[in-house]
Amino acid sequence: MSKKLKFYGLCLTVVYVIFFGHNVYEFAKYGVGGYNFGNKEVEKLGNYHVLVSSVVPVGGSVTFPTTVINEKTGEEVCVEIRELMAFIFDSPDTMPTYVKLMDLSIHVFAFGVFLLFLIIPFLVYRVMKSISKNEFYSLKNIRRIKKLSYILLAIYAVTLLESYLRVLIANAYLQIKDYTACLSDFNYALLFMGLVVLIMSEILRYTTSIKEEQELTI
Repeated sequence: MSKKLKFYGLCLTVVYVIFFGHNVYEFAKYGVGGYNFGNKEVEKLGNYHVLVSSVVPVGGSVTFPTTVINEKTGEEVCVEIRELMAFIFDSPDTMPTYVKLMDLSIHVFAFGVFLLFLIIPFLVYRVMKSISKNEFYSLKNIRRIKKLSYILLAIYAVTLLESYLRVLIANAYLQIKDYTACLSDFNYALLFMGLVVLIMSEILRYTTSIKEEQELTI
């Protein structure tokens, strides 16, 4: 395997470890904080729900319907809320069953995305290993690359569905003046990468079939 390919593989590994480690840290920090808060407050507050959703002004972007005080000048400043985290009391008991099921589904989907991210480095390692053995055009390697593209597309689809469920849950739990829940901004890089890798796998498959035909002809 060339030095350049080894270097690129090392860079990919470092970036992935940083990305994955950061997300695990944020998820753990959020989970531990919620658990500690729940144990401390649940007895005096009863049932509660922490709602996380993206929101957009009803009047559209750049309408700035909310005002806050600028502590530096004491003046009112018009702002827009884009992300909402709300602490809601007692509402889970009054929510329909289907809303509770959607809320549970979000956690299941999040865990599914976590598992899919665990598979990616394994597949990348197998692809890099096959390249080091000059087996890049093998059918097994092509299937690995195609599986990688499917995983990227699946992660994108799951995050899209999760965001849609958050909008439904936000609308079911509360209504805020001048704002409405909306789908969060998606990282379309996952969709783009998934399609690019899928196209690359098809190109490799086609190239491999042509190569095999030429070898049989010779």
